[in-house]
Amino acid sequence: MKPARTLLTGLFVGSVIMLAANYSYALDQCNFTSQCKTQYGPIATDCADSYSDHSVCMCGSQPCDSMEPSAPTFAIPGRIEAEDYHRYFDTSTGNSGGQFRSDNVDIEKTTDLNAGFNVGWVDGNEWLEYDINVLNSGAHKATIRVASKPGNGMFTLAVDGTNRTNAIAVAATGGWQQWQNLQTDLGELTAGKHTLRFNVLAGGFNINWIDIQKTTDTDNGAVMLGKFNTSKDLLLGHFDSKPDPDDIHAVAGLGTMLKDARFSKVKYHAVSGAYGIQGGNYIEANNLFNLAFGANNWSNAHLNWNKALDETTSKVKATLTANGDIWIQEAGQSDFTADIVKRIKAQMPAINTKTRIHVIQHSQWNEDKTTPADLSYVKQNTDYQKIDDGNSSNNATPGFNTKNGSYWISATSNASVGQLWTEAKKVADASIENHVGWVNPTIRDGGFDFSDVVEDTWIFGFNNLKNTEGFFNEFLN
Repeated sequence: MKPARTLLTGLFVGSVIMLAANYSYALDQCNFTSQCKTQYGPIATDCADSYSDHSVCMCGSQPCDSMEPSAPTFAIPGRIEAEDYHRYFDTSTGNSGGQFRSDNVDIEKTTDLNAGFNVGWVDGNEWLEYDINVLNSGAHKATIRVASKPGNGMFTLAVDGTNRTNAIAVAATGGWQQWQNLQTDLGELTAGKHTLRFNVLAGGFNINWIDIQKTTDTDNGAVMLGKFNTSKDLLLGHFDSKPDPDDIHAVAGLGTMLKDARFSKVKYHAVSGAYGIQGGNYIEANNLFNLAFGANNWSNAHLNWNKALDETTSKVKATLTANGDIWIQEAGQSDFTADIVKRIKAQMPAINTKTRIHVIQHSQWNEDKTTPADLSYVKQNTDYQKIDDGNSSNNATPGFNTKNGSYWISATSNASVGQLWTEAKKVADASIENHVGWVNPTIRDGGFDFSDVVEDTWIFGFNNLKNTEGFFNEFLN
């Protein structure tokens, strides 16, 4: 259980370079062991013959130089095979896959295109480092080839110790060797040598390669925001607004995210009244939806279900035609979603809705109040993912339900979204006062309940937020 720089005695597949059998060690490398640790990490144990012309950094019983693979620095633009790391930290002992290298990183053969190897069995807090040489300064993007059976993985990319990405989520891809590409923006990279670090925040996925290219005008500014491709994907926010006013807070929560500059290229459409078989009153909130999404970016299914279906399906078809994916925040029941999918399958039979339409649901209550046949249909015909509930902390999603109302002043007075939260509070409080039947206790007691927004933080790569405090600290500019 230690980080190491380890010699690969053989051939780097991605690098095609042989390692020499004998080494000549540099002399006068150090005066203190701390200098060796700075260069080689915790595996360095001694500065042998310090203060002499023959000082050598030792890693256990071997000079650290002897453990350094003579792999080349990776030229960027270019592709980095995951197994060709220069340094690493792994939380377990031994190579679980038993392939390619004999240190503690777990490597196996891959059945992906072009074969070779992939790094697997990754766990939270592990990392891989690669020495890169950027040939020309400019904006760059990274494409990461991943596979996961369970999903729920997460990672970041850092350059020279500075994170260049938000947390990037790895969804279930269909199997450990079912590969998908994730893309993210790395920002500006200066020409010259740098260190790229792949940081694992949550494991449960495999990595095949990382490809880094310059961003060009033809990219149209494409940036991966979590799982969402801002150049072509569409977010649908489906809100039942019946009878629980938590959806009213959730509209304000999603609206707050969309006002953030990082979401400036996100395409979206919202639907109110996307309810199922529950009873109770529908909560009218037209002004709130206008403030959050704009008058032309939402539809009222409560007022006219078929009209809302026509408007939404039109946007879905345009997105799918342009090779984008659909991401549905199921902040309501799945009846409306089922009708959309049925239309797409009828009107666009060539579209594989199982891979192109992603439905994210966090609420067991929402599932229970969906027409059973519609829920079954959506699960069978979309990439349906039930994530952990956002109504309490210590789940695998943030806890956006709290009776602590200390952030109301900050939210309602914020220059960008203050009017949005003021309207949300007014509508939700009025609903509580006039509600017949069940009353949301959190909102009744002056707190926040926008638990449906965990679906958005999951989609857009902000699942590292813990609670309402983390949310407002992140998005109240």
